[in-house]
Amino acid sequence: MNTKETFIKYLFITFCTLSLYSYGTAMMDYFLVYPSRFLIGEEEFIDYHQLLEKAIIPISVLPFLLITLLNILLMWFHPKGFPKTLLWISLVCLVLDVISTALFQAPWNISLSEGKNVEVMQKITDTNWVRVFLESLQAIIVFKMLSATYSNDSASDSIISRA
Repeated sequence: MNTKETFIKYLFITFCTLSLYSYGTAMMDYFLVYPSRFLIGEEEFIDYHQLLEKAIIPISVLPFLLITLLNILLMWFHPKGFPKTLLWISLVCLVLDVISTALFQAPWNISLSEGKNVEVMQKITDTNWVRVFLESLQAIIVFKMLSATYSNDSASDSIISRA
């Protein structure tokens, strides 16, 4: 395996691993953290929300932005015989997710730093299905990418060896 093939192998593995990690953290946020905010009292809410806001950047936001960049890199450096259509679908999901987050969910979440607002929390919960759909589709695409990479008939042609 030459240097370029090794680079592509680790780029692809990192992208897939971080994509699935990011999907897991997002679903925990959407299905556990978002509903639990309704249970937090008015007095504790600002401290609770500040804790979440500090943690979300390194745990969820940075890995998500990194997979978006890795997806772009994979457009040029991808496994041999790899269907680029999957990369494009993945990238579209990621970009639409970033747009939805930047335009809606992030500003609404930031407004919660001022205090508990059940109407805003409900709006976040009610509109979050868009991100759940996009992130779920992107995770499915990652599995299809892995399948496409591993299903190659010739182990020598596959960028990830089966050994």
